[in-house]
This record gives sequence, C-alpha cells and structure tokens, in this order.
Amino acid sequence: MANFTFLSLVLTLLFLLNFQVRNAHKLGPKFPYFDKIYQFGASKADTGNLIRESPSGSTLCARFPYGETFFMNATGRCSNGLLIIDYTALSAGLPFLKPYKEIGADFSNGVNFAVTGATALPVETLAAMNISSPYTPTSLHVQLDWIASFLNSTCHSNTECAEKNANSLFMLGEIGSNDYNYALFQRKSIQEAKQMVPQVVGAIANGVRASSLFS
Repeated sequence: MANFTFLSLVLTLLFLLNFQVRNAHKLGPKFPYFDKIYQFGASKADTGNLIRESPSGSTLCARFPYGETFFMNATGRCSNGLLIIDYTALSAGLPFLKPYKEIGADFSNGVNFAVTGATALPVETLAAMNISSPYTPTSLHVQLDWIASFLNSTCHSNTECAEKNANSLFMLGEIGSNDYNYALFQRKSIQEAKQMVPQVVGAIANGVRASSLFS
C-alpha cells in the first residue's frame, strides 16, 4: 500500500507539472503574455555562460554536485536544481533560456546573458580601485553590449526590433553583490566598500534604462 501511495503521488506531481507547462500561457490577466525573455545578471541567473567562457572546466559550477540531480549533468547553473529564470520560463510556457555563449543555440525564445561572477561595474572601473574581477571580465556593461550585437544581427531596423520584442520580458539581476565581495575579499575595508554603493547602484540603474531601449 505504501508503494502504491508513493507511486500515485509521483504520477500526480508529474501530471501537475505537465499541466502547468502546457497551460502556462493561461495564467490569467494578472500575468502578461510574453514570448521571449532576455536575462542579465550573475550566478543566480547564469545558465551556462561562465563555463563556456572558461572551457577548461576549472569553474566550480562546471562539475558535480551542481546539476547532478535535476539535469543529470553540470549545466553551469550554480544550483543543483532550477534557477529563478528557469521557473519564469516554465511559467510562461517557454523552454529553458539558452546561454549567449552556447554556439548554435536556439534563441527564438530569448537569450541569457548572465555570467557567474559578473560585476555591475566595468572591470576597468574596479581595476582603478585596485579591485580585480577574478572569474570573468563580463560586467553588466559587457552584457548590454552583447544584447546590442545580438539584436543588430537579428533585426534590420529599430522598428523591426521593437515589433519583435513587443512581447518580450527583460530581467536584470541579481547583480552587484560581486563588486562588494571582491572588494572585501581583496582586503578593502567596510568603509571603502560602502563608498562604492553610489557607483554600483548607478551602474544597475543605467543598465535598467539601457535595457528598456531594446523593447
């Protein structure tokens, strides 16, 4: 009886998950319809860009236990399960977002530009403060350059891009914590890290404004 009950529970959960995915566009009037997602950020949103930037496999999220249970392989997500962006895509009835660095990927439903270890401030700005970005040079500024290049390659005009992205969702973040992490790890004081706040917040705000121009 216990085995039967467990099997019934598993089948019920599978049915509900399948129902959710098939009916995700029917979430109701509180949830606007969108057919593409563009994601910017760092480790909490990266679905595989960093491990493609560092193909040597030296990155932490390129090996088990990351991805071991849910995906059965290390996808580059710094999680053993799904990220917020994965749940967002599922809720919209879209496939999981492919990382920008994946060669030959299908980007018809959007692109993930997030990179684990990314900073809000450009690496050059951090370097001027004697702070290095040890994992990736891909700051938020670089990610915005990436989407500009991507859209330039897929649209012939701003009008065409606006039409293609009329139902697109742009997600920015989480990003900015690495700026402070690197500063503190490299023996900057709490006061020095606090002095970075206006610049970091300003970079994120500028990123939000810049990303809005693509929609």
